[in-house]
Amino acid sequence: MEGVHSNDNSTLGTRPNQHTGTIISNIESILVANLEALREARPMSIPIRSRMTGNVRLVRFPSTRRGEARKFTAILSIIHLCHEALIAGRVITKRDIYYQNPELYGNQDYVNRLVDDLAFTFDLGRDALNIVAAVKGLIVGGLKVIFHDDSTLYCNPHDRHNILIPETRTILGFDLGTTKWLLVIEKEATFRGLAASRFHELAAVGPGLLVTAKGYPDLSTRQFLHKLQTSFPLLPMFGLVDFDPHGVHIMLTYKNGSRSLQHEQNTILSRLTWLGPRSSDVLGFRTLEPAPTRECTPVDTTLPLRIRERRVAVKLLSSAIESDDEFVANNDLIRELQIMLLLNTKAEIQAVDDAGDLTKWLDNALTKEMKVL
Repeated sequence: MEGVHSNDNSTLGTRPNQHTGTIISNIESILVANLEALREARPMSIPIRSRMTGNVRLVRFPSTRRGEARKFTAILSIIHLCHEALIAGRVITKRDIYYQNPELYGNQDYVNRLVDDLAFTFDLGRDALNIVAAVKGLIVGGLKVIFHDDSTLYCNPHDRHNILIPETRTILGFDLGTTKWLLVIEKEATFRGLAASRFHELAAVGPGLLVTAKGYPDLSTRQFLHKLQTSFPLLPMFGLVDFDPHGVHIMLTYKNGSRSLQHEQNTILSRLTWLGPRSSDVLGFRTLEPAPTRECTPVDTTLPLRIRERRVAVKLLSSAIESDDEFVANNDLIRELQIMLLLNTKAEIQAVDDAGDLTKWLDNALTKEMKVL
């Protein structure tokens, strides 16, 4: 029966987890080994594989290392909650885990790191543990999402401006309708402004989808977009990020994934195109833009790079020079980073908005990009 899908966690366990048996067996092996160590008065231990080096280190209790007792207890607690979720066939969020024992974990980031470490140790994605992130990403547009339980989600409601992106494992498929493009937006405020103006319905190039992860892209949003890209490989996807090193980093994370979560599957948007703004859009350097050039209006809204931002830019530039990624050649990533460093400048998305109207700039940019696709 068709209906409106809820983002309540109770619906997230409707899709069977094919790795459940393996993970339960691995967890129980760890627990049994520690029970035997406890009976024999030996130190208990949990193997954890480093996401940076790939090496396995034993987290022991008791231990002479500072903070190791807390880490062992925290990992054991997460393993227990994961085991319970897998046995019950339900899904829990990382936020749920944190609020089970805030004094033990200290902060949400500590939980996040340990969960990702466990997934990497088991060589599986985090969702295979039946642990997901709290919903973060937003979407609006003429997309219909169809779930495994036969419910549906319409992403263009008339009573509100956005919809929380659902958990990918619950999705059976999509109905794209008349959608012609998708825009991934770095900032929530920009997303909400465009959604409120109904740009996804009124754009000159036709109806589209607006998506944001509210800054750095979370795993759930990236998995959702990857599934959408796989379902509709010809759907043009564009990125709207700040003209600064962090904006470029966010764009690359959507496109190529993140180093710390390389073990996670189905998170890459290989066909994502950087829409801008770029140097010619915010600085008015028309002579630097390869033909055909975009129309742009110079604006005085740039700021100097901070020391940390310069370091990020240098690191991204070094990686780009060593890479043979098609993204580098097609979107002049190296050139844009060099301009940022050479002129010691950055600008926000709103730089083009302050010069006029962001929707007009988007109409122009999308029209030119879609003509060459």
